[in-house]
Amino acid sequence: MTAIYVIAALVVLLFLVGAYRMMGASATVEEDPRAVLVAVLATATEAANALDGTPGSGDEASSPHAIRRRLDGCTQALERIAAMAVDASLHEARSALEGAVDELSWSARLADAPSYAADDALRDAGTLLRSRGSAHLERARSQLDG
Repeated sequence: MTAIYVIAALVVLLFLVGAYRMMGASATVEEDPRAVLVAVLATATEAANALDGTPGSGDEASSPHAIRRRLDGCTQALERIAAMAVDASLHEARSALEGAVDELSWSARLADAPSYAADDALRDAGTLLRSRGSAHLERARSQLDG
């Protein structure tokens, strides 16, 4: 009788270990920090170029809201890299990209405001944010290239 309980306990234990390993399998995938940073750099550069265009030009993919959503994805990717141990140049590149994504995201928020087209101060602030974001992008590019 005791043998049945031991066998049942072992079967349950094996099932739980298998389920645990399956649930954790996707979480243990190693990412290449440099590749992620290069992808974030490319996406943020595209966002900066799109923000330099005419806001609300009718193209849904280049709308300030869509740009902000892409930049939110960049923020999430940078958060994953922040949890990894990386060398100094990748750390500097990540820091520069965080600054760029933040500045560009605020620029997209301003461009998404209903009064953006009519308010010179908002447009000036958006231009300043984009130029600062572009400077951060150049700093990140130099860290990733060098």
